[in-house]
Amino acid sequence: MPWPSALSTRLPPEARMFAARWTRSVLAVVWGGLLCLPLLIASVFPPTSRVATRVRDWELARHSRGFGLVLAAAPTKRRFLLGNGLVAGIAIIPTANLLGGFFVVTLGSLFQGFFIGGAVNIGFDMWSISQPTLFVGVLYGAANLIGTVALAEVASWAHGRIDAHFVEVERPFAVYTRISELLTTRRGVVLAIDEERRRIERDLHDGVQQNVVSLSVLIARARRASDPVKTESLLDDALFQSQDLIDEMREVAWRVYPTALDEHGLRPVLERIAGRSPVPLTLVAVPDGRFPPAVESAAYFVVREAVTNVVKHAEATAITVGIVAEAQTALTVTITDDGVGGADPRGGGLQGLARRVGALDGSLDIDSAEGTGTTVSARIPLGAEAQMGRTKSEKNQR
Repeated sequence: MPWPSALSTRLPPEARMFAARWTRSVLAVVWGGLLCLPLLIASVFPPTSRVATRVRDWELARHSRGFGLVLAAAPTKRRFLLGNGLVAGIAIIPTANLLGGFFVVTLGSLFQGFFIGGAVNIGFDMWSISQPTLFVGVLYGAANLIGTVALAEVASWAHGRIDAHFVEVERPFAVYTRISELLTTRRGVVLAIDEERRRIERDLHDGVQQNVVSLSVLIARARRASDPVKTESLLDDALFQSQDLIDEMREVAWRVYPTALDEHGLRPVLERIAGRSPVPLTLVAVPDGRFPPAVESAAYFVVREAVTNVVKHAEATAITVGIVAEAQTALTVTITDDGVGGADPRGGGLQGLARRVGALDGSLDIDSAEGTGTTVSARIPLGAEAQMGRTKSEKNQR
């Protein structure tokens, strides 16, 4: 295959995505430089005139193909043409300067460095320095490209704000912009796993290990005892201690992941949380249907951790938990208490919940004013596969 194609296939997909997006954005800015004057002129004409309609179509095509901005309808306001014309005119001036510097200075430096040689003298009023031609060309070119891309991103943001002021805007190329978000989410998942491991270690150390040590001491005392009555008493205590150890192990295993969640769904597990909560907990709404295992697991952990935070810090007298299925697209989990409020969203517990929900492309909102209690609301998308499965099920029922 030709060497450019071979080179592009060796680049990571993320690099190719960003390169394609930035190339389109820069070309869209250059395209806007050609359209800025027609946009300003067309804004003088009536919005329904032939001139305004033609220029508006050109601008919508530029937004769609260059910036990935797809408008739900064609705006009919003169301010749409005027605003975008001003942004296009402002953006093209520094962009043209940077692109001109890249092609003239950079290419000239590379040509001189490869075929003529020598150095580039950079002079100031008080001193001057001499640098190799190739070094200056590469450094200057990289700076110009970075500046051009930054300006293109700013122009894309500005055009998007103007468009959203008039009609609804969609970004079908948003998958490219989510790479950094996905990388952050992946890091959050790793942190959440580490936090969960530390919590399990604390449970084993503070509960199970202490019971094991106590049981070992009782058995050792029973072996050393010479009085049969005392030996029997110690063995009875050891038997009771072993039962406590079994219960503690079951509790730790249930906190790690309840098997009832896989067998019966959310309602039985949440009812057990309500029954074991030191603070009275009321379930106001829990859907009876089943959902993807990852979604049910996330909803369970959100409720469990939020209730734990309330018991530890909120000084509340009542907790309310509700789960609602939003039009078969997402689960909304809401935990409300009447405690002191003032919860810090940057705290470790709430940050752990946010990372857990974010791993499923969900969102977490906290409303916790001082003295009014706290409301934790998590929205967890069901995912495309779950939605398709529910749609097929509904069609079969019909």
